[in-house]
Amino acid sequence: MIYNHPGSADGKYPPMKSPAIVQRVCLQNPNDTENEFTVDLFVMSNTGGIFFAKGIAYGEGPSQWNWPPRV
Repeated sequence: MIYNHPGSADGKYPPMKSPAIVQRVCLQNPNDTENEFTVDLFVMSNTGGIFFAKGIAYGEGPSQWNWPPRV
C-alpha cells in the first residue's frame, strides 16, 4: 500500500508517496455495516527513514493511504 505524506507546512518538503505495511486494522464502530476503518502503518520513507503512522484513513489526500496503481 501507499502512504501519502502531506509535506511540510512551510513547503520545504513537498508531498510524496511512500510504501507502507499494515500493522493493524482498527474498526471505527464494530456494529457498523459500512465497515469503516483506519489502519496503523509501518512507513518506509523514500529518504531512507522509517516511521509509524497510526489511525490512517483510506483516501487519496494527504496523510491517507491508498493502493498503488495496477501495472
